[in-house]
Amino acid sequence: MGRLGTLLLKGLAALALVILVLSVVATIVGIVFSVVATVVSLVVMAVVAAVCVLAIVGLVSLFRDRDDRTDAERTARSSTDRERRTATTDPRDRLRERYVDGEIDEAELERELDRLLESDGSSSRYDRFESDASRETSRDRR
Repeated sequence: MGRLGTLLLKGLAALALVILVLSVVATIVGIVFSVVATVVSLVVMAVVAAVCVLAIVGLVSLFRDRDDRTDAERTARSSTDRERRTATTDPRDRLRERYVDGEIDEAELERELDRLLESDGSSSRYDRFESDASRETSRDRR
């Protein structure tokens, strides 16, 4: 039995060595897979974060552009309306608009009306204008 026992012991030792080598290889493969999985998950997380940041930046710039464009359009519209009114209206009407908008006070209004009347000489329109202005002044005070 000596030979059979030795052969059996050598076979068991070889089997243990194969199991040990396979477990070391499996451990190394597991470590490599975990490192690869970690790197892939970090890359995916970075891509998702970049997409979120780009979406936020895009939305902010979209809303900012819309607000800037809206303000610019409002300014352009109001200046165009004012230019149109100024170009097509009578000096007394322009003076009246400036008074209603609060650009000039009552004393300035009277001075400008006197100046216009001296150059024009029509008092009937002045009386009508003065009554319209006094009605708007009393309406504004309420």
